[in-house]
Amino acid sequence: MADTKENIHKDHRKRLRARYEKHGLESFEEHNILELLLFHSIPRADTNGLAHELINTFGSLYEVLCAPYEELLKVKGVGPASASLIRTVFDTAREANLRKLAAMPIDSYPRLAMYATEWFGGKPAGVVAVLLLDEGNRIVHTGTLSASHTIRTASYVQAIADLAGKFAARRVVLMHNHASGIMKPSDEDLYLTEQLHTALREKDIALMEHLIVHKFDCIPILDTAVKQSV
Repeated sequence: MADTKENIHKDHRKRLRARYEKHGLESFEEHNILELLLFHSIPRADTNGLAHELINTFGSLYEVLCAPYEELLKVKGVGPASASLIRTVFDTAREANLRKLAAMPIDSYPRLAMYATEWFGGKPAGVVAVLLLDEGNRIVHTGTLSASHTIRTASYVQAIADLAGKFAARRVVLMHNHASGIMKPSDEDLYLTEQLHTALREKDIALMEHLIVHKFDCIPILDTAVKQSV
């Protein structure tokens, strides 16, 4: 009986792999893609049920792939090997996309938005980050300033100025993500933006933009902050 069950699983794996090799992933449902991926960390057991459970738990293939390692381990049937595999696949794809985008000048808002949303993929809520560019609008550094969206203008100005000096950057994009998904700047966001714009300009550093990011969307708030201060 066990051998028969194993053969069924084995043949199913062969069929799924053959389907992938012939048609790619376009015809796959989300759970099928996960099922195929989990073959690499679960060599013998049926992965269909676990794939469904992961989708049900996190809501979509994307949310599964960018789920925190610790959260993945909470799903019954997901061990360290599977959790590590899922995160590695997501992080590898994200890093490849970021490096591809960073190889080109960030010379338009759509390209900036694409880079920002990609960079924040899989990040926890409340992260404040800085993107530094040279005179040709090429990225020289991207890094986290705060993991808790703490509004401290003076410390941000000094930290950004220090980083700009270190990387010989002349332009800055401030970015942070909202946990709520509400794409609207708070009064604190606007105040911080205006203060940074003024303080960095005095140091001959241009604040190009301040972006609020949520998943695949972002909004620029620099113009609003500057106009509000006039």
